[in-house]
Amino acid sequence: MSMLSINGLWVTPVLANATVTASATYGPFISPYVVVQSVVAISVNSVSGTSPSLTVTFNAYDPYAYDDYVENTTTITSPPYPYYTASSSAITAAGGYNIPISIVYNFYTIQLTVSGTSPSFGGVFISVIERVNE
Repeated sequence: MSMLSINGLWVTPVLANATVTASATYGPFISPYVVVQSVVAISVNSVSGTSPSLTVTFNAYDPYAYDDYVENTTTITSPPYPYYTASSSAITAAGGYNIPISIVYNFYTIQLTVSGTSPSFGGVFISVIERVNE
């Protein structure tokens, strides 16, 4: 999936109509401009399992640390430590959720943490919607 520009906002789709059953990390994503405000929008259409829980975490990284990291590695699989982290509350039911982000950044990952017995989250959509300084 790629970034879209809609009415002055940048939208990065992370997941579209996915079934989530295990923890995972998506990204890194790099915004083409400096982001000044954003929101992680989350939609979950169905939840099953015993005590299922999904937590979505936004991790922002220092772009200069990213540059150093890229110069010293051959693949981008484990970026340097984040300087900012924001998480959703535990998602245990279908619905819409969001994580407001009010820091300046341009490099990030989205981490999903799943727990419970046979947890399954269906029809999951996650996008990062950004207002940028162009």
